[in-house]
Amino acid sequence: RERILGVGREGRVEITAAACAEDLPEPLRRGTLSLPSRRTVGAEGAARRMPVPGTAAVNDVPSSQRDALATRVATLCHAVEDLVRETRRRQIPEWSDRLYETYQRLVRNEVAEELAHRLVDEVRRELSASQLQDAEAVRAALAKKIEGMLPVAGGIRPRHRGRPTIIALIGPTGVGKTTTIAKLAANMCLREGRKVGLITIDTYRIAAVEQLRTYADLIDVPLHVVMSPPEMKDAVAKLADREVILVDTAGRSQRDGAKIRELRSFFDMVRPDEIHLVLSGTSGEAVLDQTIREFREVGVDRVLFTKLDEAIGFGVMLACLQKAQAELSYVTTGQDVPEDIHVGEPRALVKLILGEGEPAWTPSGEEASAAGG
Repeated sequence: RERILGVGREGRVEITAAACAEDLPEPLRRGTLSLPSRRTVGAEGAARRMPVPGTAAVNDVPSSQRDALATRVATLCHAVEDLVRETRRRQIPEWSDRLYETYQRLVRNEVAEELAHRLVDEVRRELSASQLQDAEAVRAALAKKIEGMLPVAGGIRPRHRGRPTIIALIGPTGVGKTTTIAKLAANMCLREGRKVGLITIDTYRIAAVEQLRTYADLIDVPLHVVMSPPEMKDAVAKLADREVILVDTAGRSQRDGAKIRELRSFFDMVRPDEIHLVLSGTSGEAVLDQTIREFREVGVDRVLFTKLDEAIGFGVMLACLQKAQAELSYVTTGQDVPEDIHVGEPRALVKLILGEGEPAWTPSGEEASAAGG
């Protein structure tokens, strides 16, 4: 199949396994072990089961036999993993065990295989033989390379004197744009002392407007609801005394090109200073790739990752930033407002990508001060 980055092809390992009949539980030997039945919906809408003739329920198998079968399956899985690992290991004989373990750790954390291979091989060529035996030296060299691949923009700062800086957040449905807007507004107002205004063009969901209005009332900032592109210009004019205007937008499916282009008609009226594409850290690489391709038409200056507290791997951020050709602005790590948002810090992100646990994030107010806000 194609490799993750679409470069070259990867070899295949095919495993065929069988078990002796005497090793199987009695229902399996008799051929009476059932599979989960399908569900269909009748004319009245009631769900009913379609039975599988001549079958017995899985629970009819004694627990000791189920446990024994589970153990055998787990053993087979470990054997397959070992075989795949050894097959790949033979393809790169010049790597030490330490380097190969480093490569595996990157891949497990969702760094694309081609990229992980390139990073580890560059470390191998740059370090001496003695350094390659030093785990900390290998880690430091790898961290430096990853850090260099994480372009960061720093926090949002007013760009103009006498008129507001306009910041728009765009992205697919469900990535947390409205909550992120609330976190940004609360930090700017309460921790940085900025004059902030809010605009929402997310009129497709009444709940989204009310949610943002609740946050706006709590932190005492003006909110304008915009229904059409001409109203966008009027709303910005009404917020002319603000330092920063944050614009919340409706979620758009990455497959709905027409709705994504509709955003451009709103932005053409006011020309935002920055457009942040909001991506969920829980999304798969294929979804993120398509999202970046489709929203690039609107114009993306920054990338903002949400839900890192729910993500399994973080290496996908490397490929996303390269494909978006944009800098990282913020990451969010939970639902709490305003605490769970942080300016993208390369060293903290490297720790996540290397699978070294949760980094110690700098409080948002201190990040802004350090950035010269």
